[in-house]
Amino acid sequence: MPRFVYQAISREGRAVRGEIEADSEYAARRQLLAQGLVPSALAPAHAPRAEAASRSQRMRLSRRDWTVFLQGFAALIAAGEPVAEALAALAEQEERARLRRFLQALHQRILEGQGLGQALAELGAPSEISRMIAAGEETGELVAVAEQLAEGLARRERLRAEAKAKLSYPLIVMLFGALVLVLMLVYVVPNVVRVFAHAHAELPWLTRAVIAASEAVKAYGLWGLAGMAAAGAGLRALLRRPRWRERSHRLLLRAPVIGRLVWGLEAARFCRTFGMLLAGGVEMLGALHIAAQSLSLVPLRRIAEAAREAVREGKALAPVLAPMLPPLAARMVRIGEASGRLDALLLKAAEHLEQETGLRLNRFVQLIEPMTVVLIAVGVGILAAAILLPLVQMSTLVR
Repeated sequence: MPRFVYQAISREGRAVRGEIEADSEYAARRQLLAQGLVPSALAPAHAPRAEAASRSQRMRLSRRDWTVFLQGFAALIAAGEPVAEALAALAEQEERARLRRFLQALHQRILEGQGLGQALAELGAPSEISRMIAAGEETGELVAVAEQLAEGLARRERLRAEAKAKLSYPLIVMLFGALVLVLMLVYVVPNVVRVFAHAHAELPWLTRAVIAASEAVKAYGLWGLAGMAAAGAGLRALLRRPRWRERSHRLLLRAPVIGRLVWGLEAARFCRTFGMLLAGGVEMLGALHIAAQSLSLVPLRRIAEAAREAVREGKALAPVLAPMLPPLAARMVRIGEASGRLDALLLKAAEHLEQETGLRLNRFVQLIEPMTVVLIAVGVGILAAAILLPLVQMSTLVR
């Protein structure tokens, strides 16, 4: 009997690998589903194992692609369109080749009789999407689950886009100011030095310091850039190690201003993902596992995984999650757990955290913008003073 290697997701949300005997690939899928495993990759045992591992990665979509797909899909099935026809319509109108190929492959699997959640998992969908869609199919609430997923992903993408847009302006101003200062040091200061050299006059200390900086930039500027690039590459390699990555994440969370911003974004993401999964019908342990994996920072992910283990042992959820959530969100989790409305209160907590983080980000940008302008003005002012002081001194001597 043929053997197949597989990767699957268990009911608890764990990734499982193994081999299974079955008459066909379709029969292997049915056996895995009967065991409570949702296959994410399946291939004949004689094929390279890398094929099973990479099959779900060949059509990996961006966050924006997932948001666009789910918004369109939710709108069509809410209007009464069958799943297969909705996918065909989305594929026909999609202009981006990658998303169109994904929709065509998904449509083909639905025509072959696969469930939508299973097909999404095999095509590499994030666990939160495939598990929620599968739960929606089982409970008959696919329309509501798809709409909730689309809204949640759209909110998350909007918050991320706003953060990038607000922080990009100060960054561009800083880079432009640094470029202006370097150009002045490399091209303007040397020309002025030639004029002063012919005068044989003693230069002010500020002018001498700027000239020394100009000569250093011209002599060692490229070496400095190469050194910074090497240091950046070394730091990136170091942060790939789990221990150093966790240390860097802890430092980031303790950083003034930035730490609270990042903490708020991560807590909002966790609450929204966890709340959406529970509302979509995913069991508590699986929802906790997927929500923990959605976190970017290792210390917070460890707390979420510890909460999952505590729930598995029959303990209360709120006390374990409290260290990773702001006080109000932790209180809402405790109330939701006690009242049986955990999903609704998690989503409310996520909305509150998103609003609070947005306001905090606005205040940070309002603070950093004038500071950036002041720093650039100080730099240009020092260069201007270094050039003008000798001119004033020479004019005084002439008189």
